[in-house]
Amino acid sequence: MSLDMPTLVSLRAFEAVARLKSFRKAAEEIRVTHAAVSHQVKALESAIGVRLLERTSRSVALTPAGGQYYPAIRAHIQGIIETTRRIQTPEEPEVLLVQSYASFNTMWLQPRLADFLQNNPDTRVRIISTFEDGDYDIHRFDVGVFNGPPFDKRFHYSPLFETTIHPVCAPEVLKKTKGDLSLEELKNHLLLSVPSTWNQPDDWDCWLDAAGIERNLMTFGAVFDNYPLVREAVLNNLGISLARAPFCARDLQRGRLVKPFDLSTPEPGRWYLATKKETAPKPKLDAFIDWLLEEVEADTNMRCFQA
Repeated sequence: MSLDMPTLVSLRAFEAVARLKSFRKAAEEIRVTHAAVSHQVKALESAIGVRLLERTSRSVALTPAGGQYYPAIRAHIQGIIETTRRIQTPEEPEVLLVQSYASFNTMWLQPRLADFLQNNPDTRVRIISTFEDGDYDIHRFDVGVFNGPPFDKRFHYSPLFETTIHPVCAPEVLKKTKGDLSLEELKNHLLLSVPSTWNQPDDWDCWLDAAGIERNLMTFGAVFDNYPLVREAVLNNLGISLARAPFCARDLQRGRLVKPFDLSTPEPGRWYLATKKETAPKPKLDAFIDWLLEEVEADTNMRCFQA
């Protein structure tokens, strides 16, 4: 039986649609029209004689056959991309692609990264920040650190750490109260926040409940998309926010932020280390992960699961 081989163009279009669950997003990524992507997927289905995608006006989903087909196509497309990059820059040091939230990257990882690079001069690390849960770019990914549940079947997850949350504010807040802020006085301040994720409890709800304070007595201000943004607002004395203990430790040590209350409460959820499945061994990636685990274990603000 002769096999009518599909074209690489059609396979790439299918992989992008299946990964992004959207013809529009796939078209934007590949830089062609929506109609061109649709045409290529239809051509692929015609060539192999199997329907791969279920299309509705609002969504795209893999058929059972598509679910079998996609992992292999994804792996080969990724392999082509990685090999192309290697032959384009054969003398460039191996680049490790690390994805996480902007908060973890800017407030915890980046300040420590110089030590790893100093001891591994033949390795480069490219940090890729995501601002939404599930917004992972599989084509720019070697390892990730996320506090979402292990839902993505493309990755292997292992619990990494848990931590605590507590309020932080600018030093000026305590100066106005002669260095002491009571729980009762908290209702006179604007509380800033970041949306909760993965149906987890709201941070302020968790902390206020632990403090025995009713939420309806508080005054809430702006809701920021991510923690680096709310941090800037707090540094500018625009309100009080909650912070993850490891991410605000440097600001507290340097006096840029202060902790107005001793009370801390466990952060909703835990953080996971994610790595791609079905990937070739990478000694430099293993070295980075070993270093990362040592750094997490050494941080007293984290309860490490890997020790």
